[in-house]
Amino acid sequence: MMWKRFLSENPSPLCLLESCKIFKQGLQIHAQIIVNGLHHQIFSRSRLISFFSLLGSKDGLDHSRHLFSQIDCPNLFMWNTMIRGYSRSDGPREAIVLYTSMIAKGIEPPNNFTFPFLLNSCARLSSLEPGQEVHSHVIKHGFESDLFVRNALIHLYSVFGNLNLARTLFDESLVRDIVSYNTLIKGYAEVNKPEYALCLFGEMHNAGVLLPDEYTFVALFSVCSVLNEPNIGKQIHSLVYKNLSHIDYNLLLKSAIVDMYAKCGLMKIAERLFNTIRTSKSTAAWSSMVSGYAGSGEIEAARRLFNQMDNRDVISWTAMISGYSQAGQCSAALELFKEMEGSGIKPDEVTLVAVFSACARLGALHLGKRLYHQYIENGILNRNTILTAAVIDMFAKCGSIDSALNIFHGVPENMKTGSVFNSMISGLAQHGLGETALKVFRELTSTGLKPDEVTFVGALCACSHSGLVDEGKKLFDSMFNAFGFGVKPGMEHYGCMVDLLGRYGCLEEAYDLVQKMPFAANSVIWRALLSACRTHGNVEIGEIAGQKLLEMEASHGARYVLLSNMLADANQWEEAGQARKAMEDNGIRKPPGWSYIELINGTLHRFLASDKSHPHGKEIEVMLKDMAMRLKSAGYVPNTAQVMFDIDEEEKETVVSCHSEKLALAFGLMYCSPTEIIRIVKNLRICIDCHKAFKLVSHIYGREITVRDTIRFHHFRNGSCSCMDFW
Repeated sequence: MMWKRFLSENPSPLCLLESCKIFKQGLQIHAQIIVNGLHHQIFSRSRLISFFSLLGSKDGLDHSRHLFSQIDCPNLFMWNTMIRGYSRSDGPREAIVLYTSMIAKGIEPPNNFTFPFLLNSCARLSSLEPGQEVHSHVIKHGFESDLFVRNALIHLYSVFGNLNLARTLFDESLVRDIVSYNTLIKGYAEVNKPEYALCLFGEMHNAGVLLPDEYTFVALFSVCSVLNEPNIGKQIHSLVYKNLSHIDYNLLLKSAIVDMYAKCGLMKIAERLFNTIRTSKSTAAWSSMVSGYAGSGEIEAARRLFNQMDNRDVISWTAMISGYSQAGQCSAALELFKEMEGSGIKPDEVTLVAVFSACARLGALHLGKRLYHQYIENGILNRNTILTAAVIDMFAKCGSIDSALNIFHGVPENMKTGSVFNSMISGLAQHGLGETALKVFRELTSTGLKPDEVTFVGALCACSHSGLVDEGKKLFDSMFNAFGFGVKPGMEHYGCMVDLLGRYGCLEEAYDLVQKMPFAANSVIWRALLSACRTHGNVEIGEIAGQKLLEMEASHGARYVLLSNMLADANQWEEAGQARKAMEDNGIRKPPGWSYIELINGTLHRFLASDKSHPHGKEIEVMLKDMAMRLKSAGYVPNTAQVMFDIDEEEKETVVSCHSEKLALAFGLMYCSPTEIIRIVKNLRICIDCHKAFKLVSHIYGREITVRDTIRFHHFRNGSCSCMDFW
């Protein structure tokens, strides 16, 4: 009421727009302007359009557009104001539509205020092409040398990762201000070129013409985070106090400092600075602390801080979700993501990368599919190659390799980066599609991209899982010559070769390679060799590998199990018993087996070996009996050779019948529709007995079953497996 009375008593309501910040109050002022007969004046209309377009709300921008549309011949100020408003809105493309309309009408040419707003709009689009067209207009109208326009161009090309052109524009500038330097420094940090950013800051500092401001230091702290160099960060931190005043009240800067120390893992310093923020702590500062604790493995501390937050934005939710995902707590990550969606917060690309990673690890295909269709098919995928790689990885690891291939083939050639190729090659390798993986490898090299360490690991694994021994040897040998693309074989590459040679019986050659390695073999390599020796019955080399493993990982139960099983297979019962006794004497237990299965509604169900606590436990037990009866009729005899316990044969059969993957399979047979693939993810290698049973079940029940274990994918169809019984 007081506001309305003041309006009625004020002879010039236009002046009230300066202090007004609320849409409804703005409408009241607009009404008063109409009552006073001022609404026909160009000045009044310009002030109203400026106020509503820059209010920062959709309602305000829509109202300003309505006012703008009622003017027959808007002046350039009005056009620029509307373009500026849309450049800051959720619809930046509309700024380009307005500019195109302005040019088409030909009433007034654009000026040096038009282009910065327009270029900032282009920087928020999914494609660089509109920005390049605007750049040509900048040149046409003679504004390329204007400082503000040039800074906007540097920003545009930096956002799209074209730092070479951004640097050229910077170097050719006759005049540079602090914004020019800040924009390029930030650009280098965002494309992972921190050394260039520090060199540019050094140039500016040594020239002594410009003094850094808070935005300079915010960008530099981001650089230190990328470098993971807290010592450089501390030096820059000291420069802040030398160059700026009132630091304690600068929330943006203090949040950036907290973020730098948190990302560098110095949580005690980060927490001390966080607690000294005198004003209300920003959501960014809270998020940095949550992310820092999560990244340091202190998930409980991260969650406590997260729970204390009054206001959470997409960054803070993503920090906690990523923390869970990176810590292997993928179920918690997905549950928190669903809670985030329920709160009305929409994920961004970073969120989706973390969630797709969690889906991939759990085999949550239905959830991953839903997210892909809901959030990505609107064009984000084509711009963000990291997200593209994450989607391909998710589909591949969830067993839908055809979907992964379709997405890969749909990516424009100029958007296929090394990470996109690597995700596809690794996915194909895990499914045993070696020929296709090598075809994708050749496609990568034909585009001019250089394969990196990850590429070679994926390609060598593909050879290993597909029996491509000669191709694998050639690929490995190529790393030592001029055609190896400058990639020096590391531990993983040697491990892939040992696995490849061992799988196909070349045990002497594999052992010889281990002995000739330029560094000591790790436990993964010795385990691959031991596994191959067990498969091919080479006890001599197997005992050497087993002894090395026990020396390296004396407390790891799986090593004892593998060695004991190899000796048992060779009828060396006394030695096998000694391995088991050593395991028992040291109090070492075999890692518990668990399996996940996802239903079509996106719910995940986890099963532990011999666990009867599942809500559908009784139905599962009935289905297991039905499976056992049908399997027995088909001639199935349980393989109990790997059961470690000293119990009778009947009890051993009960143990193998309750492996986690069999519980998951029984559940899937009941609750997955008859036409649906039953997809299971297991944390251990599938045992011989379960593998044999799954082949028969696929034939008896007429179901397609996919199992992802720690080695590879097994696609069971019509009584056979894609691994050809070798894994």
